[in-house]
Amino acid sequence: MQTYFTLDENFNNIIDKELKENFNVKTIDSMQQISTGWTNIVYKVKTNNGNYYFRFPRDDFWEKTIVKDYQFAKYIQGKTSFTTVDLKLGYSNNRPFSIHKEIEGVALAEKMNELNSADIEKIANQLAKFMHELHNIEYDEKEIFSINNIGLELQDFITELLAKHVSKEDNEFWAKNNFKINPNEQCLVHGDFNSSNVLLDEKNNVTAIIDFGFGGFGSKSQDISRIIGRCPEQFKNPIINAYEKYANQEIEKNQLNQDIKTWSNIDNAYINYMTKIGIYKR
Repeated sequence: MQTYFTLDENFNNIIDKELKENFNVKTIDSMQQISTGWTNIVYKVKTNNGNYYFRFPRDDFWEKTIVKDYQFAKYIQGKTSFTTVDLKLGYSNNRPFSIHKEIEGVALAEKMNELNSADIEKIANQLAKFMHELHNIEYDEKEIFSINNIGLELQDFITELLAKHVSKEDNEFWAKNNFKINPNEQCLVHGDFNSSNVLLDEKNNVTAIIDFGFGGFGSKSQDISRIIGRCPEQFKNPIINAYEKYANQEIEKNQLNQDIKTWSNIDNAYINYMTKIGIYKR
């Protein structure tokens, strides 16, 4: 049985039914498929009751990730000082999709090259604060996930992702040099803590964190290196310094720099895959 969605689905009917039955929506003004859907088919929907985002998985790997995303986001909600996405799950013919109401804000990725030094310091401090709070949430693995058919440790999750979605040649780097994790330092991680998943308000404060599909168990360096690698160079030292201040502990810089390179290789491999199947254009 197919567990995912294809582009020829009647998404209008699925969305209309879900919103009117479960979200107190009376009228839908517009539905638009948007280009951020690398891993899922994504729709932005404007209604009389606000705007909503729908994510429909493109294949069986992302179908499992949709459920993982929902369960992780639900578990950490309210456990940090920051707004995190309030995901809901819907089903069409037993296939899961996610829904969330739009959170006000602009992605850091859209503003990061325009920020002054004071804003960079402020945002870096807030990014470090979120990561430190997330990494120090006490948890019981069994309380977070009921799904057990996908990697819950970030290392395992990425291994599955690359094995399924990238060429053998593009995957060679992973076998030689993937993340190094001390089991004694395992913590909760966002997993894809990049500048597109951080929202800023009009005063350039971090207002929300979104997209926890990679969320699970890992090391603090995986999150710190991810955000540093996806921001301009001037963010690097402020993020490191702020995190070390919150943690009262020095970050191992050689490992951090290696993890930044690893994330870059992961991104390049996946972009090559998305380019080959026509979803991404260079």
